[in-house]
Amino acid sequence: MVFQDPYSSLDPRMTVEDIIGEPLDVHKLYSSKAERREKILSLMELVGLNAEHARRYAHEFSGGQRQRIGIARALAVNPKFIVCDEPVSALDVSIQAQVVNMFEDLQDKLGVAYLFIAHDLLIVRHISDRIAVMYLGKIVEIADADELNDHPQHPYTVSLLSAVPIPDPKITRARKRIILEGDVPSPMHMPTGCAFRSRCRYATEKCARECPKLEDRGNGHYVACWNK
Repeated sequence: MVFQDPYSSLDPRMTVEDIIGEPLDVHKLYSSKAERREKILSLMELVGLNAEHARRYAHEFSGGQRQRIGIARALAVNPKFIVCDEPVSALDVSIQAQVVNMFEDLQDKLGVAYLFIAHDLLIVRHISDRIAVMYLGKIVEIADADELNDHPQHPYTVSLLSAVPIPDPKITRARKRIILEGDVPSPMHMPTGCAFRSRCRYATEKCARECPKLEDRGNGHYVACWNK
């Protein structure tokens, strides 16, 4: 797993070498100290860190460098699947692009799969092959990245995408921003039926009675909505 906050997810009392080497220690993935150090330095090189950084502590690095340390730690056990919990949201915009591009490069080199959790829809579209949209902890729409962005079907997805800024004044003026009304229900006291119905302009009595299940509407595009 790669965590959201690169400042609190690294132990300040451990050197970079020990942080990256901890998964190797736990799972006993080396036969000698020399092999351990070789693996650590290889992981550091893979994420763009210099070998001379190995003896330093986390507080000596920038946010982007700290996140690279966290990524190297996640890669230490040679995973097939990594959960990325908003891994760039705490970073400056200029650094976000570098880290996202690095994620893509690592995927090409290692063949690793990501579950990339994020709120920034532009980043989500850039990095994702397939996107799932969630509302109050439930998936309401799943589709390939281009399909979902070009043909959103759930009212919540449509509203989210209407808020994405487009750097073209003509397109921006022609677009209509869909602003949701009402308050977000408490996850502790979920409404009956569809959780989104209290903010949906298409809601009917059926939405209050029954919670829709994900339904395949073609091309691997799944939507949980009674409105067709």
